[in-house]
Amino acid sequence: MTQFDDQTFDDQTWSGAMQQAHAALVASEGLYEEINAPGGRSNVDIEKHLRRSEVKAAHAQAWVALARELATEGNRYGHPGA
Repeated sequence: MTQFDDQTFDDQTWSGAMQQAHAALVASEGLYEEINAPGGRSNVDIEKHLRRSEVKAAHAQAWVALARELATEGNRYGHPGA
């Protein structure tokens, strides 16, 4: 479950969106790093990890886009924009 699941869209903050973006980016990097784990991987496993990593990277991009929109509304510091 993500923070977004617990809140409505209107309750999102810049900080919350950036935390979600960071978490998705860390997950993406972790999946990518697992490809080089000792023991070797089959081509199918490598493809699966690459796809999962790409999905998490896309999640990070979406959260950054939301944070950008919130920042333009003035929500960066937890209050509605002018």
